[in-house]
Amino acid sequence: MSVKRDVPWVVQQALVQRRYQCSAIVLGVPLVVMLTMGSLVFAKDPQRLLEETTAERAKGAWENGAIDTALDILDRGIQDHPHTLSLRKLRGDVLATSRRPRESVEAYESVLARKPTALDVRWAKWSVLLRSGQGEESIAELQRIAQVDAQNPLIHLRLAQELRKLDRLEESLEWYKKAVHLVPELLSWRLGLARARFDVLDYAGAHDDVQYVLQRVPGGSPLELPAKNLLSVIYGSGKDRGRRFTRVFTPETTAEKLKEWALIRADAWRVFAAGRYAEAEPIYRRLLALNPRDSTAAHQLGLILMELGRCREALPFFQLMSTLDSSDEEYTDTVFRIGQCLVELEQWTDALVHFQVLYEAAVEFEESNKHVQLPPGTRVLDKQKLARWIEKVKPHVPGADSMLSGPDSGSKHLSEEELYAMYEKIAAKPLDPQKPLDERASLMGRDADFSWFRFVVPASNVVRDDFPTGEHEFIPINVDDSFLTTQREIYLVFGLVSASYDAVPLTAQCFWEASEMTREPRGLVQDRVIMSMNDQSGYFMLSRPETGWIPGLYRCGLFVGERTSADTQVDEVRFRMIEPPPVVRTDAGGYEDYH
Repeated sequence: MSVKRDVPWVVQQALVQRRYQCSAIVLGVPLVVMLTMGSLVFAKDPQRLLEETTAERAKGAWENGAIDTALDILDRGIQDHPHTLSLRKLRGDVLATSRRPRESVEAYESVLARKPTALDVRWAKWSVLLRSGQGEESIAELQRIAQVDAQNPLIHLRLAQELRKLDRLEESLEWYKKAVHLVPELLSWRLGLARARFDVLDYAGAHDDVQYVLQRVPGGSPLELPAKNLLSVIYGSGKDRGRRFTRVFTPETTAEKLKEWALIRADAWRVFAAGRYAEAEPIYRRLLALNPRDSTAAHQLGLILMELGRCREALPFFQLMSTLDSSDEEYTDTVFRIGQCLVELEQWTDALVHFQVLYEAAVEFEESNKHVQLPPGTRVLDKQKLARWIEKVKPHVPGADSMLSGPDSGSKHLSEEELYAMYEKIAAKPLDPQKPLDERASLMGRDADFSWFRFVVPASNVVRDDFPTGEHEFIPINVDDSFLTTQREIYLVFGLVSASYDAVPLTAQCFWEASEMTREPRGLVQDRVIMSMNDQSGYFMLSRPETGWIPGLYRCGLFVGERTSADTQVDEVRFRMIEPPPVVRTDAGGYEDYH
């Protein structure tokens, strides 16, 4: 992996190890410096000072690539001080960088058995489980972290996203709810919640969440367009009906169910044709439960719900018809019914689009069949009826005339003077191009569960593990999702789903997340790396901004390619910056952390 930044001096050391032993090189602030600072705090505690000295020696050996020596020092230290936890945790870190994930997890568990609330150890254990591909176990560890750090919204959000990757969508939704409850002001998270609801077929809940965002987001915000796009998906503008939606027979479908469906189909039609809609509704729902591919039943159930004044419930059933051919009579009627429902729900712009599509189809059919004798009984679209609906909707849609080629948009009804005045007016109006999706817009609200990255982990240190073959792997150390504002560098350590096929540029661009609701980016930091062929891991180094870290949540968009845009964004990761705790002076003249 080549990087466009100065490489720390420690990376340049040439290390030769025995066979089967890795060379571990720690990047970032030297660990010995941190330990020296820590030893001053405990100068009055001889046992603690001895533990710190042991840790310094072990870390010195570790930094120089002498893994076995470091482990021997730690084993002797743990034997002399069996109750020490810091040495056990350090032993787990060393093992994690020497391709011994099982032993590393055991070392961390020995600490957690004595101190279950040790968050730094839990994060370290989770990192090892995640990198070693133990998805279910890493989820279980995240849930334990959430129990300890219940007020941290990022852990709930990460759990929701990781559960989606395992297709545990119903569990994921509950964690999304908890995350949004903790930070209701972050509207991008509510879009993620809306998408989670949509995927478990809670269309009404998804609609309400998106409307909540649109009512509160300021005009021009990077969130405005993603919210509108998600709303159009909920209304059925495409074939995406959510991940739990199925258009095929379920595995539970049996010959007995199909027989029952065939027996009650005629009875359902008779009740529907008689106008007994309340009685017909449960029968049609039963039909669709027995045979989800019955498009006629879906269409008729939508009509029933419309007659019962429940347009919002009718929309999902009409949207099941999106797989039909556009020339199908039921399809065109469905588009018209969706337009009527959207009018009732006061979704004027979407309703206008539906009616306009049908109007243009009617005009095109009329022009192409002007001199054709149609067979008796041929049903055609009623152009005049569609024109009346368009006129009804137009007053509610700003700039509707510019959108339409409809009933009143033709030039044949205008005089030459009127045409000239109209063209002058159009020419004087400045162009207003379609605004592209802002690169700061979060992937939440878009279905971004499948990524280039197998994992992306924030950490305060990273280690390079060199293989005898010349390949290397970057391993995160001191993993966390929360850092002090005094932190100089934050590393985003990642692993790719598959090895890089070429020299691929990757970029991390981080924003203060609250800025996504405005036009102004806050606390922007970024880094760019070039992956070499066959590289499968790497890291981004985020240096502290000149103005310092702003306390709060940060979202980093990850981009592939030469340019950063919404089209090249393939993943995202979050971390938060918090103020350091106050420090009080002790009677002995030293300092101690106040908790």
